[in-house]
Amino acid sequence: MKHAFFDNLVMLAELAIKPDRLEEFLDYTVENLKVSRSYPGNIAFDILFDEAQPHLVRFYEVWESPAAQQAYMAWRVQVGDLTKVLSFLADTPKFITLRSIADPNQPDR
Repeated sequence: MKHAFFDNLVMLAELAIKPDRLEEFLDYTVENLKVSRSYPGNIAFDILFDEAQPHLVRFYEVWESPAAQQAYMAWRVQVGDLTKVLSFLADTPKFITLRSIADPNQPDR
C-alpha cells in the first residue's frame, strides 16, 4: 500500500454486560481505569455508556502504537483481568481497530 498510517492506534470495544452484573462491572472497571490510563503507551482510555442502553458499554482507547496496545492486553491476560471482564459479559465482545491515514503534506502529529 502506498499510503502511510500514523503509529497511533485507536481501539473501540463494545461489551454487552449481564444486566444483573452491571454495577459490579462498573465498580471493577472504574477501579482499574487509572491503571489502564497510566499503562506505558496509553494516550487515552475512556469507558462510555449510553443511558438508554446502559448494558452496552464501550471502551475508547488510544495507544501510541499497536505494539503498546498488544503489550497492555498481554499484561491484562497475564494478571487475570481479561478472564474477570469476560465473566461480566452477556455476549461476545466486538472490537474495531482504527488507524489514521498520514497526510504527506502535513507535519506529523
